[in-house]
Amino acid sequence: MKITQELADPWGWLVAGVSGGVGWAVLAGSAPAGIPVVAGTLIGIGVLTTKVVLGAIRPRPPAPAPVPPRLPSPTPDGAAAELLLRARRAGSRVSYLVGSTSDPWLRDQMSQVDLEVTRVSGSLEEVAGRVTLLEESLVQSEPLRLTDEAARLTTALARATDDQLRTETQSTLAAVERQRDVLRRLEDRRDTMLRRMETTVTGMEGLAARMGEIVAMGASSFEHDDASSRVCALTGDLEALSAGLDEARRLG
Repeated sequence: MKITQELADPWGWLVAGVSGGVGWAVLAGSAPAGIPVVAGTLIGIGVLTTKVVLGAIRPRPPAPAPVPPRLPSPTPDGAAAELLLRARRAGSRVSYLVGSTSDPWLRDQMSQVDLEVTRVSGSLEEVAGRVTLLEESLVQSEPLRLTDEAARLTTALARATDDQLRTETQSTLAAVERQRDVLRRLEDRRDTMLRRMETTVTGMEGLAARMGEIVAMGASSFEHDDASSRVCALTGDLEALSAGLDEARRLG
């Protein structure tokens, strides 16, 4: 593959041609007829071969890592910001519960849940940014103006009597309706992602409440296997919430 790429590089052929031409010019005045042409050709071939071989064995620099998109922060009074606030409160509650238990085994188990909550909170931040990006796109597309424009063109189309005018008006109306279709898809994506965020946050709040129950009663109040199963259930719920957020991120 590298050899093919090097052979396709026009600079290699240019350098080989120039080198061969210089060799021919040097020998043209002193060597017998035919020798300069052969020598120039061999020089050009040698230069091209050297360039191809060196280029093929030279390690290629690694491809730059993709730069993640810079997502905007949610507007303070928006639905995404409110959900993030609730998620932070639930996360803080979980961290507090982990620190408040005196049972070493329970604290160790709960610490794993706390780490997973932190990871889910980070995913929520990203989804909130994508929701905000969709909202900005919707605002910039001026949906109210498009609605008014569609109504005006529909009325104009109904009143038009000239065939050419009707054709032009219908074409413009179709273009406006295509824009409105795009906006409807953006709205559906935004609403779906917000619902996924709401499901996740509600799950985190319920998880914090269940953790509070376990910590308040202490591991000694349960059979060991029962305590372990309760903690595992919390972790499983978090994994399900995280999977739902991953799906929401793909929508964005």
